Amino acid sequence: MIDEVIEGVREALVKLVMEREGIERGAAEERANLLMELGADPAVVEQQMAIYASWLDNYPAHPVLGRHWTEDQAECAIVTMMRVEGVARTGRLMNDARTGGMSVEDAQALVQPVAYCVDLMAMVRAELTSVGVPQDLDCLLAGVVEEEVATWYVAVFTDGPAGFNAALSEGVDLTCPTAP
Repeated sequence: MIDEVIEGVREALVKLVMEREGIERGAAEERANLLMELGADPAVVEQQMAIYASWLDNYPAHPVLGRHWTEDQAECAIVTMMRVEGVARTGRLMNDARTGGMSVEDAQALVQPVAYCVDLMAMVRAELTSVGVPQDLDCLLAGVVEEEVATWYVAVFTDGPAGFNAALSEGVDLTCPTAP
């Protein structure tokens, strides 16, 4: 029974290595074997695989950026989060993620990996366009920097949509005319 579980974890690790590193099965098997020999705890690897699979299945429903990013960007974000936060904390963050009510520290831990992997300015433009903001976006976002956009998304997790709107209204030029 234990051998079957370990072989299942090894096989999942082989698939992960193949996907993440874009290598053939033989090379991925060697890499997986090396990782297993180095003492990769099968329980941790299994937890990592579960988080990874869940994230890739659900990233389009992300409460902040959902429909505005690619699978590669989403994969980059979850791998980055697991590297920075660790597997256990990433699992907790993913389970506890919600709009409004989160601590600033947890919200930042969710947003920073995304900011590392995507162009937040492009994503906020896409979001503002999709919700029908009538102002000229070039004017509206003039002078806004990516770090500022990250704080808007942190506000979604800490204070909900109202927090995002408040943070956004502080950073943009609300006197801009409507788009042509």
